[in-house]
Amino acid sequence: GEIFGFIGPNGAGKTTTIRVMATLLEPMAGRVEIDGVDVTIDPAAVRRSIGYMPDHAGVYDRITVREYLEFFADAFRVPSLEVVDAVLELTDLGKIQDRIVATMSKGMKQRLQLGRILLHDPKVLILDEPASDLDPRARIEIRDLLLELRSLGKTIFLSSHILTELSDVCTSIGILEKGRLVVAGPIGEIAARLEALRAAQAHGHAP
Repeated sequence: GEIFGFIGPNGAGKTTTIRVMATLLEPMAGRVEIDGVDVTIDPAAVRRSIGYMPDHAGVYDRITVREYLEFFADAFRVPSLEVVDAVLELTDLGKIQDRIVATMSKGMKQRLQLGRILLHDPKVLILDEPASDLDPRARIEIRDLLLELRSLGKTIFLSSHILTELSDVCTSIGILEKGRLVVAGPIGEIAARLEALRAAQAHGHAP
């Protein structure tokens, strides 16, 4: 039920960490467990419990929204196509299900990507820069969808290089710099610590 924001500048190591979590990269050191399962010991089990949306993921352009979701439902061996209807409703794409994907805006394509990773009902969603390059309205729509997914009991891990981009939806954040986690914890606690640090610095600089 947490939305964890993984924040850091480009090159800090966010995508590398996420690829390890998504079982696409072997860790050189340390351990990653998702839902109690080590990603290197049983990657197949991890894949069943995660939905992974990479940064700048492509979509198949020459098919309709419904065909796209039905194709991935088949790939995930989802037993009933009713799941596709449920995902269309949740992502608010039902009214454009017959539209060709190529004609959609970036924000709509991001919603379609989110729909794709929800088809097998994963417990944990791993989203790499889900709001990058989106206009303000599309960003609000993605934010609302993330809040709705959290209310359904999903755990969401999302990365961003801009702290303010999705910080208003995060319950906790971790700040990564040069491959090291500088700070992590509930967002209220981190904000208070940063505020105290700022106040101390301002006090220190006072004449």
